[in-house]
Amino acid sequence: MSSRRTTRPVVPLGRWVLLCCFAASAAAIDPDLVGDFCAARRDPCCRGRMDDCSVPILGTLCYCDVFCERPGNGDCCPDYPRVCKGIIEPPPAAVVNLNCEVNGVQYYEGQTVNVDCNRCTCQKVSEREARLQCENRVCINRPELIRQINEGNFGWQATNYSIFYGKLLEDGIRYRLGTHQPERPTAEMNELHLKKREQLPEEFDARIRWSGLVHGVRDQGDCANSWAFSTAAVASDRLSIQSRGVDKVELSPQDLMSCLNGGRRVVCQGGHPDRGWRFLLNYGGVSEECYPYEGVHSSANATCRIPRRRDPIEDARCPTGRTEQKHFSTPPYRVPANEEDIMQEIYANGPVQALILVKEDFFLYRSGVYRHTRIAESLRPQYSRSGWHSVRILGWGVDRSQYRPIKYWLCANSWGHGWGENGYFRIVRGEDESQIESFVLAVWGRSYASYYRQQAAQQREREYDGYPESYPGYPGYPPNDLS
Repeated sequence: MSSRRTTRPVVPLGRWVLLCCFAASAAAIDPDLVGDFCAARRDPCCRGRMDDCSVPILGTLCYCDVFCERPGNGDCCPDYPRVCKGIIEPPPAAVVNLNCEVNGVQYYEGQTVNVDCNRCTCQKVSEREARLQCENRVCINRPELIRQINEGNFGWQATNYSIFYGKLLEDGIRYRLGTHQPERPTAEMNELHLKKREQLPEEFDARIRWSGLVHGVRDQGDCANSWAFSTAAVASDRLSIQSRGVDKVELSPQDLMSCLNGGRRVVCQGGHPDRGWRFLLNYGGVSEECYPYEGVHSSANATCRIPRRRDPIEDARCPTGRTEQKHFSTPPYRVPANEEDIMQEIYANGPVQALILVKEDFFLYRSGVYRHTRIAESLRPQYSRSGWHSVRILGWGVDRSQYRPIKYWLCANSWGHGWGENGYFRIVRGEDESQIESFVLAVWGRSYASYYRQQAAQQREREYDGYPESYPGYPGYPPNDLS
């Protein structure tokens, strides 16, 4: 506190000593200190100058006389303006806690949260408002695309899926598909035509025609191996159908993934279906029970755990130590790329393998008859992505729930039962929608049959390179009704 002697009469020496001792601390009195000082005195306020009109505060004195108001001094008690002059300070401005809300959860300014595949931060945009500012990466689940599909007249419904939450569209293309375009020798395979039947039914479902012999839907997970799943599934179905249930076996996709090329390959990075068929032709496959699916990104599952020679008689030794007979197939044959021939093949011999060009909206399919919507084509390129996938076609039908009938293929995907129509989907038939009719393969499955036993030596010498026009000498081949 500065000395009060400036305009006061002479002060006794003791008062000067007291004033000098506490000058520094008094000057630091905070006018915003809360409490009763002047108000605590019997006579709260004093006129003029009264040096004993004071109150102890922070080791010094503050004053409640008029003299404390003199310029340049400021030794008044904090409550002097309010108590002695009736000045009421306005209340302090309310503290505004800015926050952002996501799914009913409050996040304060500066906090971050993952919203699907994007990292978001709660940021202040004005004195009284904060908003969530997010990255602009393209997720598989896209609410706006789902809304436009469901409000449009596309013939199918879309939804978001928990299995795709947090995943980028580019990751869906990379890890949820997994079929490479056919190589030139495969793409140029000669088509084999079935003898035409009089009239095919309007609807057909292989699961009903061969009840208990057509295998269900499986889940490849985040591993790009639809080529292995569809190959193993079609071979399993045809083995069961051909043997009338005697060889009812679910073949292992892991066997194809890990043991193709002698195990010298990286799994979960896609593959060619024709190479899978070649493996089943030359080495045979084992059951899922023998070699269960692992399907994770690791070096462990890239190592073949059932090494075997090209010997149709020798049984395979499972990783558990037990032995199991191997299951073979004939070379695959290409079904003509038209609606009627594909129907004839399925009706006569069972499910077929088909390649499909998956677009960004296919991931969101929930029900109905799928047709690519082209909604994303007007957006930036990263919103419209595609990749090759392979599936099974099990049958066909006609959807009459819309204003006009829609012909469809009935297909099995490999994304689990939680996707689509319990793991299945329907897609427009007869228009090569998503190129699903462009490349269809079928095969005639065989266990280690008499042909291989009787002609093992000859078979070892036979090298399967490419796809010749015909495969004479294979018992049971061509399949039923092949011309």
